[in-house]
Amino acid sequence: MEKQLSDYQSYALKDLINDKSFMLWVSQPTKELDLKWSSIQQIYPGLSPIIREATEIILSMRFETAILGKNEQQEIWNTIAARTTLSGNPQRSISLWLRYAAAAILIGVLFAAGLFYSSFQQISIQTPYGQLQTMTLPDGSQVTLNANSHIKYNRSWDDSKIREVWIEGEAFLKVNHLHKNGPVKNHQRFIVHTGALNVEVLGTSFNVNDRRGRTEVALLDGKISLGLRSEKDKTLILNPGEIVEYTGGKLDKKPINVVEYASWKDGKLYFRNVPLIKIFNYLEDIYGYKVRVDDPHILTRKLSGTVSSKNDKVLLELIAITLNISITRNNESRELIIKAK
Repeated sequence: MEKQLSDYQSYALKDLINDKSFMLWVSQPTKELDLKWSSIQQIYPGLSPIIREATEIILSMRFETAILGKNEQQEIWNTIAARTTLSGNPQRSISLWLRYAAAAILIGVLFAAGLFYSSFQQISIQTPYGQLQTMTLPDGSQVTLNANSHIKYNRSWDDSKIREVWIEGEAFLKVNHLHKNGPVKNHQRFIVHTGALNVEVLGTSFNVNDRRGRTEVALLDGKISLGLRSEKDKTLILNPGEIVEYTGGKLDKKPINVVEYASWKDGKLYFRNVPLIKIFNYLEDIYGYKVRVDDPHILTRKLSGTVSSKNDKVLLELIAITLNISITRNNESRELIIKAK
């Protein structure tokens, strides 16, 4: 039965995609269909955004079908016709309906395949200089990504596979604890791949930093099993309040104040007798500045204190005042010119 124009008032995206008249208008438009859908949009202008979205979806699915060559398409139609031949001479309208129905089935299969494929695609997020980003992983775990950092993980996690993320730069992770009792199953394991290290946790909060040929993992609470990718049989266990540094092929574990170490996620930086060169390396990593000094001895000076990292201009002014030096920013070249007073 032909739909009345009033039937389209409450149409949603799924209704349009499943409407044969709409699919025909998008895939094989005629003057009659053009007139019909133009009238619908004039009467119900609120449908226009949904119609555009549905049109894009159907056209994108049609793009997939264009992969088939003409001969392959004809073979498919011949096979469909052979299996659906009616006794006597089938009317042309029935033949067309069968073709459209077969096309709808084929498009549906391709669309479902696309959804299935996309569920296994990886999500990749890169933060720009000077900006943090917090995200929730498919299992409910949370990650705060520092500026100039990158994370990658699968779009969907199933119950048969290990939860995995890949991190470059710096990130703070709060992992959702899934293991309650009994043997640990695959989906209860959580592994962070960063630099040359694999960091495995069950439920914990920790910070990873992979920059300048050095990888650091600091544990706030919980438990971490850490090992080299090249030596999977050798692991190191971290306790809360410990950090592991990997550089030059060696692992070094020591106690630190990890709350201060991961304070960047809250917009604060703690310095305890830190050489200025290390602070300027941080500014380069986080804000993209290159440093030029007229006296290399300036870089050996040390700084202690707590400052906000939310505004790089304020941060630079505080460093300059505290150490009695001149810091000039060149925004075009992204350089910091450092001079002694």
